[in-house]
Amino acid sequence: MSQKPLNEHITADKAKAVLVSLVSAIIVTFLLFLIMLSFVKEQEERRALEILNNVGVVFQDASATLDRVNELTFNQCSNEHLFAMRKILFRSRFVKEIGFYEDDALGCSTYLGILDVPFTDAAPDFVTIQDDIFWINTPLALFDEKAVGTVVKRGRYNAVLDMGNVIGFTRFLDWQLFYNGDKFYHMAGNKTLLKNSVSESELSSDSFFSLHFIKCHDVYYLTCLKVAPDMNRLFDLHVGKLLLLFLVTLMTAAFSHVLTFNYLRHKHSLESRIKKGLTKSSFYCVYQPFVDLESGKVIGCEVLSRFEDELGAIYPDEFIPQIKALGITREFTQDMIEKSMLELTKNQDIPKGFKVSFNLFPMDFNQDYCLDLDFALTLNTKDFKLVLEITEDEQISTHSAIKHIKSLKSKGFLFAIDDFGVGYSNLSQLKTMNCDFLKIDRSFVMEMEENSIRSSLIPHIVGIANGLEIKLIAEGVENSEQASELRNLSVGFGQGWLYGRPQTVEELSESVKQSA
Repeated sequence: MSQKPLNEHITADKAKAVLVSLVSAIIVTFLLFLIMLSFVKEQEERRALEILNNVGVVFQDASATLDRVNELTFNQCSNEHLFAMRKILFRSRFVKEIGFYEDDALGCSTYLGILDVPFTDAAPDFVTIQDDIFWINTPLALFDEKAVGTVVKRGRYNAVLDMGNVIGFTRFLDWQLFYNGDKFYHMAGNKTLLKNSVSESELSSDSFFSLHFIKCHDVYYLTCLKVAPDMNRLFDLHVGKLLLLFLVTLMTAAFSHVLTFNYLRHKHSLESRIKKGLTKSSFYCVYQPFVDLESGKVIGCEVLSRFEDELGAIYPDEFIPQIKALGITREFTQDMIEKSMLELTKNQDIPKGFKVSFNLFPMDFNQDYCLDLDFALTLNTKDFKLVLEITEDEQISTHSAIKHIKSLKSKGFLFAIDDFGVGYSNLSQLKTMNCDFLKIDRSFVMEMEENSIRSSLIPHIVGIANGLEIKLIAEGVENSEQASELRNLSVGFGQGWLYGRPQTVEELSESVKQSA
């Protein structure tokens, strides 16, 4: 492939790798975000339940304390009564003060003792379904209103509850504790989150992608908590996880980029393209005619392979060595023979008896198996003379190779030694192979006009061929002077650009008609 298309494909591969890395980073970020969101939401729900449970513990302690004092048999304030109330207060964890009512007015308390003037309560904030009366964050008048507290009254007694220390007030007021009975009432936290009662549907609705939610106590189910997390608190709490998420995203993007780019480069590599080319018909056939030098008539052709896919062309000097290295010479040979035979036999202008020459790999003759080319005979419906060309190579001098060659000759195939004179050759091998053609390498022909030492060897090659009764085909004939000299040397056939470059089957048929 030329450098320009190669650079274009590398640029395209880089762009695809960047796109994949972005998509991968987005997907991984989204998945990690879901995991982190689930984790954060679980933490926030635990925090909400912890607040509700603490509230429940206080209410439970207050309820138990009020039940115990209401079991007392005293009907008025006295020192004995105060002593009994203080004993019960001592056993309580979250009740700070207990008071007793005489005629609906507070007459005494465990802290202040017996009041000189009974205290009348203000209107309560709400009454529960258990008839408990609540005052939330109400000023404690008996303490000069310098303190506020939550007061609950049951029967003839009330209790001042220690809510602040248990709920855990912080600077992040991102929750609101409220009573959601017949009357909505804010109890603690940020009173701006909710200002009205909440319906059943709102209590049950819960979106996975939202950190805003409402939880109610399991026992005191009208006491609920609205949570709207403070983003600054969450960021401070989870900044380490966010940094880790960012690093994982960067690593994912980098890894997917490298992986994708390497995959695309491998996909577009010579090895991968050639492997895929056999199954996707990227290989195709062209045909170079060879002629009878005496008459100038096209009497045959050499089948040559070419390659082109969506990435461009690969030249034979590149893909042939790769085919050998991949060990797919048999598959390649079969593919080329099948394609060429189908094209040539279907063309009406290619005559019967036409010589069709195929290039074979010497290594295929040096295997334990015999090269199976019977399918070519089946496809040969026009009685073509099928010539198998083998480049001179020491691999074809083995006993196994000679045996396979003789087997194929017995089936009607002809044999030619390609590029004769520049490879591994000797007279003994030529006699043993009993080949039908010798193809004089183009380097001899191209130097004929210069009368070089190499070109002076052609007469000796002609003598060898005549002695072995082997026909000669000269390759690389490019002008009439070369053709004339070859004829004078009694070389029978020629092949080269003078008679036609590698061409399609339609162009070959036109060459056949013009030479007739």
